Amino acid sequence: MQPGRSPVASPTLAESIRLSIIESLASGLLQPGQPIDERGLSERFEVSRTPIREAILQLAAQGFVVMEPRSGASVPRLSIQLLRELLELLGELEGAAAKFAAKRMRPTEKKALEEALAACAEASARDDALAYRDANDHFHDLIYAACRNETLVDQIRALRTRCAAYTANRFDSPGRMQRSAREHAAITEALLRSDPAEAQAAMLVHISIGGSDFAEFVSGLPQDLLHA
Repeated sequence: MQPGRSPVASPTLAESIRLSIIESLASGLLQPGQPIDERGLSERFEVSRTPIREAILQLAAQGFVVMEPRSGASVPRLSIQLLRELLELLGELEGAAAKFAAKRMRPTEKKALEEALAACAEASARDDALAYRDANDHFHDLIYAACRNETLVDQIRALRTRCAAYTANRFDSPGRMQRSAREHAAITEALLRSDPAEAQAAMLVHISIGGSDFAEFVSGLPQDLLHA
C-alpha cells in the first residue's frame, strides 16, 4: 500500500483500472497479442504501478490477460479449440438468458424489444453493418435486462469481451446480417409468447457456431489473432 492511502483506496482504484482495460478489450482498442501498457495506465490514472498490477492480476485470473515472465501482461491469442469452447458456452448462457427473459419480461419490455427488432430489420435492409451492430447490441441488452439474473449477465458479458476481437466483423460476411435479423424475429416471437423453451432454442440457433459455420468463421479470421 502506498503511504497515506486508505485501505479501501487501492481496491477501488484497481477496480476502476480493471474496468477500463475490459472496456478497451470489448471495444477492440486492445487486440490479441498486444501488451498491457502499465506506464500509460499509470500516467492516465495518475497512480503508482501497485493498483495497476492488482488490476492485471485480477484480469489474468479471469482469462482476460496472460502474464509472461520478463515480458509482462498482454491480451491472449486464443487457440481455435478455446475459441470454439468459449463460443459454445456463450450460446448456452445466452439461451438461458432468453429462457429466463421469457418468464420475466414485462409488457413495456416486450414493446421495447419489438422496437429493437424493427431497428435491426431496418439496418439489415440497408445493409448497414455499423448500424446493425449497434441495433444488435441493444436487442441483446434488452434480453439481458429482462432475464433478471445479474450473475448470468456478468458471465455473458465476460465471454463476449474475451471473444470480442474474433467476432467484431461477424456481420461483414454476405447475408449474415439478414440471417441474424431473421433469427432475432424468431427469438422475439418466442419472447412475446412467453415461451421459455422456444426462446432458449431460438437463441441457441442464433448464437451457436458449429460445424461448417465454425470452419468458415475461423477461415475468415486474421491468423495473427490465433494462438498456434
